[in-house]
Parts: sequence; C-alpha cells; structure tokens
Amino acid sequence: MRVLISGAAGFIGANLVMQLLKREKAVDILGIDSLNDYYDPAIKDFRLVEIEKIAAEHSDSKWTFVKGNIAEKALIDSLFKEFQPDIVVNLAAQAGVRYSITNPDAYIESNLIGFYNILEACRHSYDNGTDGVKHLVYASSSSVYGSNKKVPYSTDDKVDNPVSLYAATKKSN
Repeated sequence: MRVLISGAAGFIGANLVMQLLKREKAVDILGIDSLNDYYDPAIKDFRLVEIEKIAAEHSDSKWTFVKGNIAEKALIDSLFKEFQPDIVVNLAAQAGVRYSITNPDAYIESNLIGFYNILEACRHSYDNGTDGVKHLVYASSSSVYGSNKKVPYSTDDKVDNPVSLYAATKKSN
C-alpha cells in the first residue's frame, strides 16, 4: 500500500503517519509539508524526527518526506507520477480564522489551489489505463458550520454562511 499524506508534519498528519507505520505491514508513505511558520516549525521538526525513529523500527515499511507546497502543481504532478499512491490523505491547509483576514493569499494558495492540484493529480492518476488513486481522504473543518448554534454539528446542517475566508475555502473544498 502506497499512501501520500499532505500536511505530514502537522499534528494530525504526523500522528497518522506514525500509526500507519506501527499498525500496517509493508506500507510505503510519502509525506509532504511546506513546514511554514504559522505553527512553530520546531514542533514540526520534532514530529518528523519522531516519525523517523518509528520508521527505523519498521523495516518492512518505508517513509519518505518531501518539503514542498501542494500549490506547486509541477511538484504534485511529479510526486504522483513517481510515487503512484494508492491512497491520498490531504491534511495540508492554511489554518486559522484571524490569520485569513490579514493573509488571504495563503488560504487561496494552500486551501484552494493546493487542493485543486491534489484533485487533478488524483484524476490524472488514471490516465493511460493505470489503476490510479483508489481512495482520497480530505480533512474539512468545523469552521464550515459558521455561526450555526446547533451542537453537535451534523453533516446534514446547512453550511451556507461561512464567517471567515478560512471557512469559505474549506466549504469550497
């Protein structure tokens, strides 16, 4: 099984990588993360070191990390072509509601263009009769529920009133 995980140095991404290495036999994982400084890069570096330790304990599996931005189409296309993932887990995103007010470009780039690049690479993974990506997992956000007062949220709830650019990009995805 070949799994591509974007946002691999983030909290959820790193924990997913570590659990897959521990629980799955002969898993080949390609992680990508921009390692931007929205969250402390030292924490991301620490997570990557921890992943390396676990990967070293599981010689039947393989872990590869690429520092890169999912908004770079040529990079994503080349990773998909070379790695040929069976499963893609897109956890990469520019997070934060307040930050989206002062840095909207970061959200358009990562959350819209980056996700589009992932979708297109998944679609083109079937070109020329190849097997392609069998499963895509995407992480949304509770922010898509906007000012919804009903708790707990439900996937049946309306999400037509995002209260931030961050929420709007996640709803768009």
